[in-house]
Amino acid sequence: MNQKQRQDLIVERIRMTGQVTTKELADELSVSSMTIGRDLKELANQQIVELFHGGAVYKDANLLEYPMSIKEDVSVEEKKMIAKYCKNLVKNGDAVFIETGTTTLFVAQELFSFKYCNFFSNSLLVLNALSKIEGIMLHSIPGKYRELSKGFLGIETASYIRSYHFDICFIGTEGIDAQGNVTLLSEEDTFTKQAIMAQSKINVLVADHTKFEKTFFCKIGSIREFDWVITDLNECSELFKKLKQLNPNLISV
Repeated sequence: MNQKQRQDLIVERIRMTGQVTTKELADELSVSSMTIGRDLKELANQQIVELFHGGAVYKDANLLEYPMSIKEDVSVEEKKMIAKYCKNLVKNGDAVFIETGTTTLFVAQELFSFKYCNFFSNSLLVLNALSKIEGIMLHSIPGKYRELSKGFLGIETASYIRSYHFDICFIGTEGIDAQGNVTLLSEEDTFTKQAIMAQSKINVLVADHTKFEKTFFCKIGSIREFDWVITDLNECSELFKKLKQLNPNLISV
């Protein structure tokens, strides 16, 4: 089997299953993991697949939503840099809401050291991470559990949130287009985020570069509605310059 035939089989497999691991492909095609790694890198360069640690997913704009297990392995270093910058926006004693998402999970892992803060979250990942830390005040937000978001969303969640006022909240998203529209795939996720923002003095949007130039069904709002937008998008790009005009507090880390 030549390289072209092998890559065609890889693409067909990923289209059928949505995702594959390097080991699975190496075993199935009886080649080395290094060979599969080179194949996947070439397919990624062709914009056919998107790589994650140990494998790849099919890159399809119509794909409904990637699981959190995959998102956690995408743009890890960039998300860590975004999270580190977010420490500048919090002060001791704040009531901090950390929403669902993988970038917000990294934010949570940076902020736990602040003193006398009350941390609120509807994210199972955030709650699990912060529950291991002694001496912090952690509040779990109830609601209907959504597996793809790994969090609690919906009417019950929004209603509970309205009983509180937060000093700052950190919100993630699936897409930000060139007009500054901030969008998601899930309607429940959208109105939950909107409810959190309505109860927060400072709203912070965190989004790595992979979230830009994408638009999905449900609109949270515009980047104008956020006090800060923290990203790793190249500040020399035309898109960054255009969005900076909509929100002067768009920060590239």
